[in-house]
Amino acid sequence: MNEQGIYRVKLCKNGEWVTITVDDFFPCYAKGGPLFSKCQNNELWVMLLEKVPNNNCKNIKNFFYKAYAKLHGSYFLLRGGYTNEALIDLTGCPSLSYNFEDEEVIEMIKTGKIWDILRAGDDEGYLMSASTEGEERWADLGINGEEEGTHGLLPGHSYTILQAKEYKNYALVNIRNPWGQFDW
Repeated sequence: MNEQGIYRVKLCKNGEWVTITVDDFFPCYAKGGPLFSKCQNNELWVMLLEKVPNNNCKNIKNFFYKAYAKLHGSYFLLRGGYTNEALIDLTGCPSLSYNFEDEEVIEMIKTGKIWDILRAGDDEGYLMSASTEGEERWADLGINGEEEGTHGLLPGHSYTILQAKEYKNYALVNIRNPWGQFDW
């Protein structure tokens, strides 16, 4: 934290680096703890990126808006479940995305090409993620949101792919739930 309570966040939008100014007022539950973002230890960057409007200070221009939403024009213009788009904005690097329902991708799964891509990405140290469609609605209730057909994955959630390895003809993908509250 800094004494002024003002932070500058640098994100990449359409290939251009943009600096966004936000404050350090975060909405909290009445009994403590941030209302939206959850950080581990003393991390501040997540809450700065997830910054939401502060209704008490609307008159100060360019402050008090979620940095990522501000980058895109509004909170409602953000598309959930597209981690590849966020990675482009955070790193400025290109990204690939595969939808497992596309015919071409289904064929790539059958031929093993997707597995080859995952292994190569792991070997090269690429940032990789997997996401599920739907809407995550269980985390704030402390309920294991496992639904039929989800295979233990939460709907509307993004998972970090930590490793892609083979062991005795088994393809193993090690994933991590960034919230770390549920079994995976």
